Amino acid sequence: MLESIKTKPLNMAESWSTIEEFTNFCDKEKERQMNSDTDFIEADFEQAKDLALEKLNLLKEDGWI
Repeated sequence: MLESIKTKPLNMAESWSTIEEFTNFCDKEKERQMNSDTDFIEADFEQAKDLALEKLNLLKEDGWI
């Protein structure tokens, strides 16, 4: 079962070759959300981004990405 997880990347992550690209994506998405007419809670967005970056760094350290 772990092999199928290891060889099948997450759909959204397929286009991110680096953590830096993910960070750039988040920055652009944050700007887009802030300029939209929808409710946007910046603190929640930053917390989610930080948690995702933490997980990505752990996956990188373990050799998964």
